[in-house]
Amino acid sequence: MHLRQGTAWYALALFHLASTVRAKNECQPIYWNPGQFEKRTLDNTTISGSPAATSTAVPVPVPISNLTSSGYVPPGQVNCRYTASTEDMDINYYTCTYLANRYGISVEAFFKLNPTVHSDCGNIEADTEYCVRGFIEPLRAYDGLCGPPNNNATCLGVKFGQCCNANTWKCGDSEEDCAPGTCYEGACAGDSVYTTDGNCGKQHGYKQCAGVWGDCCNAAGRCGTGPSFCGYGQCQLGNCSLDPSSSSTTTTTTTSKPSTSTSTTTTTSSPKTTTSAPATKTSSSTTSKSSTAAITTSTKPPSTTIPGLAALPSCGQTCFNNMLAQYSALGCAARDGYCLCNNVDFKNGIRDCSNGACGTAVGSTVIAFGDAYCSTAFATHTATATTGVAALPSCGQTCFNNMVAQYSALGCASPEPSCLCKNANFGYGLRDCSNGACGTAAASSVMAYGSSYCASATAAH
Repeated sequence: MHLRQGTAWYALALFHLASTVRAKNECQPIYWNPGQFEKRTLDNTTISGSPAATSTAVPVPVPISNLTSSGYVPPGQVNCRYTASTEDMDINYYTCTYLANRYGISVEAFFKLNPTVHSDCGNIEADTEYCVRGFIEPLRAYDGLCGPPNNNATCLGVKFGQCCNANTWKCGDSEEDCAPGTCYEGACAGDSVYTTDGNCGKQHGYKQCAGVWGDCCNAAGRCGTGPSFCGYGQCQLGNCSLDPSSSSTTTTTTTSKPSTSTSTTTTTSSPKTTTSAPATKTSSSTTSKSSTAAITTSTKPPSTTIPGLAALPSCGQTCFNNMLAQYSALGCAARDGYCLCNNVDFKNGIRDCSNGACGTAVGSTVIAFGDAYCSTAFATHTATATTGVAALPSCGQTCFNNMVAQYSALGCASPEPSCLCKNANFGYGLRDCSNGACGTAAASSVMAYGSSYCASATAAH
C-alpha cells in the first residue's frame, strides 16, 4: 500500500515537471530531394489494397499547341513558332484579317502559315488554334553543300557555318565566306544585293558590285574598275566618277533694222559676264527650217553640285548621279536637265534604283527629289539661238534627216517636230545612228542638237 502511494506521488511529480518544460521558439528545417515524393496512381487492373507499382518512365512534355513545330520539320512545310486561338471570337469572313492585323502579319502570310484555310476565310472555325508566327521550312545544307548546285540549300541553321561561298558552294563562317561578292546567301546581304557572278545594274535586278568584282557597274551591266567601268557616262551603279566641271562660252549676235544700232551680247557660264551697247528696239530674225537654224530652249548652265542632293542618303545620291551619267543612253547632252526630264526612263530609273537600293520608304524621298529637280529644269529653261543642222558633221546630218523621214513609223501624220519628239524612239534612233555612224565623240553634238530641236518644238507647240 505504501508502495502504491509512493508510485502515485512519483507519477504526479513527473507530470508536473513535464508540464513546466517550454519548447524553443524555432522551427527546424526539413530537407527533401527531387523524386522523394511522387504522386501514386491506382492500378487499373486491380482494386485490391496492395499498392500499385510506381512507373519509372520519363514523362512526355505536352506542347502548348499541336500546331507549334518541334524537332525536325521537312523542307516546304510550315515551321510554326506561335499560335493564336479563335476562342470567344465572332467567326466570319473577317476573322482571318483580324488575326493577321492583331499579330502584325499580312493576310497573305496568314494563309501561307495556315494552308488549310480557304482564301475567303470561309472555313475558319471557332475555338481553334491557328499559326500566326512562323515560316516555310527551307532546305538546309545539313551536309555543308549549298546554293544553286545543291538545290539552293541554305547554310542558316547548320553546323558548318552560316555563309554560302559562291566559289566553293560550301557553308562556312570565315571572313572570305561572308564577304560581299562571295557570299551567295545566309548571314550576309547575299546575291540579291551584291552580285556573285559579275552581272549587275538594271539588267540584273540592280545588283551592286563589291569585292573581287570591283566597285563599278558599267552601262552593259558588268562589274569592274577603271574608266571603262567607273567613268562618267560609262558607269550606271557604284563608285561612279562625277561630271567634271567645264566652262563654255556662247556668243550671239542680233542685228537690228537699218535705222537702229547693233547689240552684241557675250555670255560665259562661269563667271557670267554681259556687255551690251546702247540700242533701240531690235528684232531678231531666224528661219524656221531646220536646215538653216533652230530656236530652242535649254536649261541654264548646270552646276557640278545640285542643291539638296547632299541631303539624300548615300544610296539615293548614287542612284540620282548614276541616272545623270546615263545622259547619252537617254539621248541627251551632258547634264541637260530639260532633256533628261522629258525622257520617262530618267524618272523610272531613279524610281527603280532607289526602291531597290534604299527600300521603298527611303526611295520615296529620292523620287520626290527627282520630281523637284525636273520641275526646276522645266521652270528655268530659256530661249537661245543655236546652230542649225548644217553645222553638224555629214554623218550627223544624215542621221537626223533619216529620223525625221521616219515620221510615219513614229506615228506622226507629217514631220511635225512636236509629234516626233513625243516618241522616245526618235531620240533613241538619233542616238544609236550617230553613235554608230559618227562615233561617240561626234555623236554628242548630234544628240545635243536633237535635244535642242525637241526642246524648241515643245516650247513652241
